[in-house]
Amino acid sequence: MKINHIPYPKIIDDDFTDKIFRHFDVLLEKIKEDKFVLAVSGGADSVLLLYLFCKYFEFNTKRLIIAHVNHSLRKDSEIDEDFVLMLGKRFRINTHVKRLDSNTILKSDSTESWARKHRYEFLSTIMKKTDAKWVVTGHHANDQAETILMNISDKAGLFGLGGMKEINNHIIRPLLPYTKVQLVKVLKKYSIPFLEDSTNINNKYKRNFIRNNVITPWLKRNNDLIESITATAKNFKDWQDGMLFFVNEFIDNNLIKNKNNELHVNKISFNKVPLYVRVCILQVLTNSIGSLRKPQIENIKEFLSKEVVGNKCYAIDGFILLNDRNNVIINKKKQKESASIELKIGYTYEFDNYVYKVNQNSENIKISRNRDDELIDLETIKNKKLILRYWSAGDRFKPLGMNGTQKISDYLINNKIDLFKKEHQTVITADNKIIWLCGQRIDDSVKINKSTKNILRISRKLKITE
Repeated sequence: MKINHIPYPKIIDDDFTDKIFRHFDVLLEKIKEDKFVLAVSGGADSVLLLYLFCKYFEFNTKRLIIAHVNHSLRKDSEIDEDFVLMLGKRFRINTHVKRLDSNTILKSDSTESWARKHRYEFLSTIMKKTDAKWVVTGHHANDQAETILMNISDKAGLFGLGGMKEINNHIIRPLLPYTKVQLVKVLKKYSIPFLEDSTNINNKYKRNFIRNNVITPWLKRNNDLIESITATAKNFKDWQDGMLFFVNEFIDNNLIKNKNNELHVNKISFNKVPLYVRVCILQVLTNSIGSLRKPQIENIKEFLSKEVVGNKCYAIDGFILLNDRNNVIINKKKQKESASIELKIGYTYEFDNYVYKVNQNSENIKISRNRDDELIDLETIKNKKLILRYWSAGDRFKPLGMNGTQKISDYLINNKIDLFKKEHQTVITADNKIIWLCGQRIDDSVKINKSTKNILRISRKLKITE
């Protein structure tokens, strides 16, 4: 790699870049004091992005971080890496590099999806590591046009036809309004060096095929093609905004959040709206608008079309959808505790999503109606080993006030406990005998009575989460 000269960004000064900077003023108005991770590949778009941000932020390099991913898909990929490191050194900006192993690509994965997944994972990691708030990419109007045509080929719905957003979650695409031709003119005007990715001519990648075989020849017939496609995307986005207005209105009127942070949507109201709107409601509630692919959408539609109580859907990463008796329940996937805990009197314990307390009390104490706060005759469990664990198939106990024993599974069904709660239902045992179905009922054998002298109080509260 031979780069003769790397000019400083301060040389950039013309009407077109002033227009870009005015756009930055509006786009970044409320976040100018934040830190930004710039995704720099070494290609034309990302290099110009770096130059423009350096100029715009007047070389306040404490607020800018460079991140580069070497996908190791080309023999000469180290040239790109070295060039980006050179830029970081030249501009005195902290630069982070990640090398991927292309041998880890699964047969079921496309190279493009594998690269994108690992690239954004790395960018997210650097954002957290550096306390940055935003990842900034060099996507432009041509990329937008390619994305929309790709989404059409993937049978995308309304949100796919709207293309990429300038700000989506923690990702900013500030060059999205401008075409490749406009941006390359700036690079050439100021002799700003950049590298060409040789794989851009490889049409086995879908994006390259669309760029080289669809858009490029089409542009020869229609100079305004990119502007036309992006304008159409804007129209679709306006329709999206209209849809989302009514979706959010529905959510405001019909959503219930319970104490476990589960989201409950009343099925009677939910089933009155069209199927596509229901899918949109679930996407809004799981913050997955625009991120789901066609198979995931079809999976959700199938879930909503089946009126089977207890049916689950795992189509949205990080969430489980449950068709319960009266509600559709949306819950974040939780990792269950792997082991049981032995309890000692006078101590506090954390298990699953609760904090448990075990204390000895005097006999003069009021009985609480709170099912998470129970009193037990201490003599009935004296010298016995107390264990807190999840319930398991075959567990039985004698619910307070009942004559015979009952399977835990039957008790949970009879009391209409939903599947999410069932999966995280805990019990406390004394020498392997269940004495409390936590949050539900104690065993009749440990109840306090007139002759009770020593009382054990076992209570639990939900952990406080941010």
